[in-house]
Amino acid sequence: MNRELVITSSRDIYLYVIYEDGEPVEVRIDYKELLRQSGNIYKGKVKRIIPAMNAAFVDIGEDREAFLPLKDIKSCQEMKPNKNIIVQVKRAAVSSKGAKLSCKITLPGKYLVLIPSDPYITISSKIDNKELKEKIKEHIKWLLEPFNENNYGYIIRTSAVEASDEAIIEDFLSLKHQWENILKISQKKKTPSLLYEESSKIYSILRDYAGNFSKIISDDIKKLKEIKDYIRKNFNKQIKLEPYRKRKVSLYSYYGIDKLINKILNPYVWLKNGGYLVIEETEALVSIDVNSGSHCKHKSLEETAYHTNVEAMKEIAKHIRLRDLGGIIVIDFIDMKDEEKKKALIEQFKQEVKKDKRPVKIKNFTSLGLLELTRKKVEDSLIKQLTDICNTCQGNGFIKSKYLFSFELEKRISELKPFVKLKIKIHPYMYRAVKELINQLKLTDSIDIISDINQQINKFSIESVE
Repeated sequence: MNRELVITSSRDIYLYVIYEDGEPVEVRIDYKELLRQSGNIYKGKVKRIIPAMNAAFVDIGEDREAFLPLKDIKSCQEMKPNKNIIVQVKRAAVSSKGAKLSCKITLPGKYLVLIPSDPYITISSKIDNKELKEKIKEHIKWLLEPFNENNYGYIIRTSAVEASDEAIIEDFLSLKHQWENILKISQKKKTPSLLYEESSKIYSILRDYAGNFSKIISDDIKKLKEIKDYIRKNFNKQIKLEPYRKRKVSLYSYYGIDKLINKILNPYVWLKNGGYLVIEETEALVSIDVNSGSHCKHKSLEETAYHTNVEAMKEIAKHIRLRDLGGIIVIDFIDMKDEEKKKALIEQFKQEVKKDKRPVKIKNFTSLGLLELTRKKVEDSLIKQLTDICNTCQGNGFIKSKYLFSFELEKRISELKPFVKLKIKIHPYMYRAVKELINQLKLTDSIDIISDINQQINKFSIESVE
């Protein structure tokens, strides 16, 4: 597989786009001036414990208290209000929710993920062969035992399969030293305070893919130099680093990233057979609706449904990763009666999501024919990171119809009777409907209509004029 990384930047953000065999598969964004919360380690103070919610709320020095599930408190000793604890952000603050914390600290390296608070040793689920997994696990456990006097746990990453013993030992010692430094810093710092800040996303991208890129191209020369130094220190790989110097067309346009972003922001995804997907995010979950195409090349409705669902499934797997959708995802596939075809669809889906760096768990079809799955949520989806709430609809995705707007205005006018003169301020979009309403009410001499582009479409302001 030929994998390339394209980095384009402005004064405010970095956009990282990963291409596999020429197809964009992942987009990540970094805001230069904003603290990247996910992965950060804090010295926090327990403010409240609420057993009914199975949660504790912790002050980590941010705008909102962070949420710590009580099921995680096995890793936090003697939990009580006003106690100082070391916690890590597992999911950044999203929308109206504060950050989600864990006392189970994880420090990612090239070949291992260190878990200082837990002696458990496990291996990446991306490796299918059970016999091979056990063999690798036992070998690395034996290899690191002389250096692991504190009995730290760790996750063995897929990249460790091809790594040398020396490289794995070096990675473990580096992570161990990093954790010991965090503990030393925590003893000196006041509460609450930041102990460890997750580095720029470019470094986590390079770690996630173990530096397996044939080329990295960027319009930011300074960033390329940083990447060159990081690769030299951490990876024994030859990666072509190429500065983008074409002046007539920006890198953003040359690679079609502008069109890609518009594609990601569109809830509709068209399939080759004429069908389409509708992808919508809500506060609680992501819903994906599969709609059949106009072309019928198969002998029965069941065959048509199955083949359309297979095509939709492959596209869904791509877009879950591309849009960085997380949490609960519910898919309404075209209805199939054949249980064997349902099982076959799920098995193919499991193979497709193995390409994803985030853990994806696929459940079975529900009694209503919906397929449920979960994908680890680290931060807001890409769509939420790239958009702001509309001032007009306040995030609802719609505005009131002119009929409803006129109805509400008519009721408000009736409440103010009797009056001599009224002044109504509205958005220009509603002007004609309101003008017609005032004519019908025969109040043209008593009501002045003021068109104001700054007025919200859904709202009107009304006052008496003496």
